Amino acid sequence: ETTLGEVLAGTGYATGFFGKWHLNQHFERKYLAWHPEFGPRQQGFDVAGEDFGDHPYAWVRKRRPADAPEGEFPADTMFEQANEFIRRRHERPFFLMVSTFYVHTPVKNRCRWLVNEYETLVPANARSRPRRLEYAAFVETLDHHIGSLLQTIDQAGLRDNTLVVFMSDNGGHPEYCSNAPLRGSKWNLYEGGIRVPLIARWPAKIKAGMVCDAPVIGYDLLPTFAELAGGSAPQLDGRSMADLFADPQARREPRPLLWHFPYYHPESTFSKAQDRIGVADFAMSKTRPHSAIREGDYKLLKFAEDQRVELYNLAADLSESRDLSQQSPEIAARLDRKLESMLTDMKARRATKRKSSN
Repeated sequence: ETTLGEVLAGTGYATGFFGKWHLNQHFERKYLAWHPEFGPRQQGFDVAGEDFGDHPYAWVRKRRPADAPEGEFPADTMFEQANEFIRRRHERPFFLMVSTFYVHTPVKNRCRWLVNEYETLVPANARSRPRRLEYAAFVETLDHHIGSLLQTIDQAGLRDNTLVVFMSDNGGHPEYCSNAPLRGSKWNLYEGGIRVPLIARWPAKIKAGMVCDAPVIGYDLLPTFAELAGGSAPQLDGRSMADLFADPQARREPRPLLWHFPYYHPESTFSKAQDRIGVADFAMSKTRPHSAIREGDYKLLKFAEDQRVELYNLAADLSESRDLSQQSPEIAARLDRKLESMLTDMKARRATKRKSSN
């Protein structure tokens, strides 16, 4: 596979990667450890830092540090390395990818002063209140470190001509927050699991405060960056969103977006969702094998075990509360055929029925 690092390096960019690689098995059974043959340095990145920073993952390898002093955030070595990469006097333009471990579980925060500040903001009767306090402080800790990157860019005089893209890989964790009004969470393909923020800052090209409603997806990033860098991307499903940076209302050819998860995920938190956050619908899929396709305003979900489908009009029902599969069977059938065709064309792995032991 061709990575962002390889594409940008091929156009003359200096490239750096810090954080969660997550593209190989845990090398030598060390959690998230990079494989020496398949890590970032082997796939286009000049500089790479395998570092958990101050995320609790790091505490597995060393004793938990003391809490941060009042009003201070703990230093994070991963973000410090990323900031140092920006400060270097690059003779070439640079591409930096920071794949932060925040706000992934385990949610444990060394900023006790910050947790205490949220005591006055989270209602006393809130479900799972201690978890929410910890999570709120965790999110603000991430915000602080992202702010440090932006500040370093600004101080280096690179603000106007540097594109910064911030996005998440999945929706919120059901144990710590509700994704309302979106249905679902991390681990399933309802909007609460796949609709995430994408924020771009580029003062020379993007007008501050613009909002774009066009659906884009993670695999659009590679062709976007390739176009902006003057290079070319390998043939893939994604397409550049560079036109949307200039005009959020730019006319675009319609295309289907596809999500596919042919596995089970043995998470126990679904059964506790009602008590912890007051919503039980996360239990509906429990990350059973399922797929989703969106085309225009319509989205179809298909569950592998019983071939059940659900159809929603996201423009009219963002919360996915009204299944239209019986009301609009022709739309459901069309999207189902397209979903099956796309999965077949890409030779996608499928869930299969377990053979009887009898």
